[in-house]
Amino acid sequence: MGFMRSFIAFTLLLVAVALGFGGMGAHFLDRLARTPAPLQRIVGPLAGDDRVGTELSSTLSAEALQAMPADLRELPLVGEQIAQVVTTAVDAALADPGVQRAWNESINRSRVAYVAALDEVRDDETLEAPTIWFDLTPFVDLGKAKLQEASSEGLHPYVQQLQFGEVRLPLGQPSESVTQSVADGVGAARNWPFLYVGAAALSVIALLIGSRHGRWVALLLAGIVAAVGLWFGRTSVEAVSLPGGDSLAAAIRTRIVEGGTREFLDFTQPALYVAYGAIGVAIVALLIAGATRRAS
Repeated sequence: MGFMRSFIAFTLLLVAVALGFGGMGAHFLDRLARTPAPLQRIVGPLAGDDRVGTELSSTLSAEALQAMPADLRELPLVGEQIAQVVTTAVDAALADPGVQRAWNESINRSRVAYVAALDEVRDDETLEAPTIWFDLTPFVDLGKAKLQEASSEGLHPYVQQLQFGEVRLPLGQPSESVTQSVADGVGAARNWPFLYVGAAALSVIALLIGSRHGRWVALLLAGIVAAVGLWFGRTSVEAVSLPGGDSLAAAIRTRIVEGGTREFLDFTQPALYVAYGAIGVAIVALLIAGATRRAS
């Protein structure tokens, strides 16, 4: 009877560990998709990267020149002067203290837009897999102000004719199967509180069901399983990498993977402490139970 109770307790604890892992993964994904802070911590530091600054400068300058009406380019000297003003304005915009705020706003806009697209795909599976865009509109807004400052008064009427459209940088378009899986995962991730509650409830039930000695053996074994599982999962995530590249899009993709890995490792570190704590509690309880048995 005691063995069966302990076996049931161990089984329930294993299910609790699985629910805890699921809740932790869902919680991480939900925070990443629904709140601005994680992605800003991951991608935010790129705003100060010289290589990214150079690529961003080239991208914004090209967009500004494309925004110039064709008849304006044909005006003698005016087109050349505006091109020089654009270069000056872009350099000034990227050197402005507000560039980090613009970068964070770009990250947030891009995140919100892609998650909204995933929600639409989840609701309508016939939709095409959306492209992941990095929205550069905040930099365009910053650059517009600098264009007025950098241009002479005589050029203001021409500068005001620049017609900026939606400025976005494509980061890639996952396949439809991958997109559908991610969309379903992002939707299901909202249920992470229930997974945590289920894990906690099963843990309490398991400890109540187990025999006096067997419950602690079950807790010890479940703690070891959890610690090994966490070690394996964290090691696997650390091994993920993407091929590098010199483009701005490649730099952002690489940073998302590298920064996301560090964010995940930091997020799951407390779970390791919980597993170690469970192992420690079980060992102490077993020692006390053994000492009590010998004393009696």
